[in-house]
Amino acid sequence: MSPTKADFQIILGQARELVHDQLDLTDKVIMQVAAAAPAGISERLVSLFGRKGKRIRSTLLCLIANCGTKPPEKDRLAHACASVELLHLASLVHDDIIDGTELRRGQITAHKEWGTQVAVLVGDYVLSQSMRCVINEDNRDVPVIISDAADKLIVGEIMELDHCGETTLSRAMYNEIIDGKTAALIEAATRIGGIIAGFDKPLVDECAKMGAHFGIAFQIIDDLLDYGYGSKNLDKAKFTDLSNGLITLPLLYYFEDCNATERTEMEALIKKASEEGVAEKIIARLNEKKCFDKAKAEAQEHLEKALEIADKFPKNTFTEEIVAMFSSMSDRGN
Repeated sequence: MSPTKADFQIILGQARELVHDQLDLTDKVIMQVAAAAPAGISERLVSLFGRKGKRIRSTLLCLIANCGTKPPEKDRLAHACASVELLHLASLVHDDIIDGTELRRGQITAHKEWGTQVAVLVGDYVLSQSMRCVINEDNRDVPVIISDAADKLIVGEIMELDHCGETTLSRAMYNEIIDGKTAALIEAATRIGGIIAGFDKPLVDECAKMGAHFGIAFQIIDDLLDYGYGSKNLDKAKFTDLSNGLITLPLLYYFEDCNATERTEMEALIKKASEEGVAEKIIARLNEKKCFDKAKAEAQEHLEKALEIADKFPKNTFTEEIVAMFSSMSDRGN
C-alpha cells in the first residue's frame, strides 16, 4: 500500500463527511448529556461541548465500524463515539489545569473561564458521563475498554508529572507515558470500532494495535508542534511542554547525541525555558542535531505500521479514508 501525501485537515474533513450522519447523531447524544445535567452544570457543558475539536477518535471509530459486512447500528455507534469523545474532553479539561494552558481550540480554557475548582469538577462530571454512554452496550467488553482507557490516561498523566524535568528520562519511560496519555484512547476507539464492525477477535486486536501506532505517532507530532516545527494555525500556545519542563522526543534525541558540556548547557536552558528568547535557543540546538527530523521519522515509522494493519481490512471507501488519514498525519500543522 503506497501512501499518498495530502493535507491532513482536508483528509480529515473528507473522512468526517463520509460518516457525518453518525457524527451528527454522536453530537446529539453529547448534547443530551448537557441537557440532562443539573442546573449550573448544564449551561457550562453546553458551552464546553460547543467547542468542537477535530473528532479524530470518533471519526476513526466510525470508519472502522463501517468496514464490516453490514452497516453498524446507528444508536449503538453514536453512544460509543460519544463515550470516547467525552472521555477525551474530560482529559483535556484536566490537562489544561495541570499545564496552566489558557487557550484550547482557539478559545479560553475552562479553568480560566470558570476557575480551577469548578473546572476540575466539570471534568469529573464529563468523565462520569462518558462511562454512562456505554452502560447499556450489549458487548460488555466495550465499557471495560472505556474504563481501561480512562485508567491509562490518568496513569500516563501522573507518570508525566512524576518525571517532569527529568533530563535522564529513558526512551522506555517516554514511550510508556505517551502510550497512556494519548495512544490508549485512540487504541480504545479503534478496538471498539472493530467490535462494532463485527470483526473476529484477531482482527479486533489488530485494530487496537493500529490505533496504538497511530496514537504514538500523533503524540510525537504534537511534541514537534509544541516547538513550532511544522505548525500552522496552531489552536494552542507553543512551547507549553517546554515551559512545563516536559522532556519530549526531540530532547531525548538531543541527549542521546550530546557531550557532557552540551548536556549541562541544555539542562540550564530547560530550567529557564519560560524566559524570553530561551525557547528559541533550545530549538536552534535541537535543529543542529536534526532532532526534529529524527522524531518525525520515528512518527512515520509508526504510521507505516498502522498502514500495514489497515491493509488487512476489507477494501472499501471507509478503508481508503483510514489509509488517507494515516498517510497524511505526519505532515499535519495543527
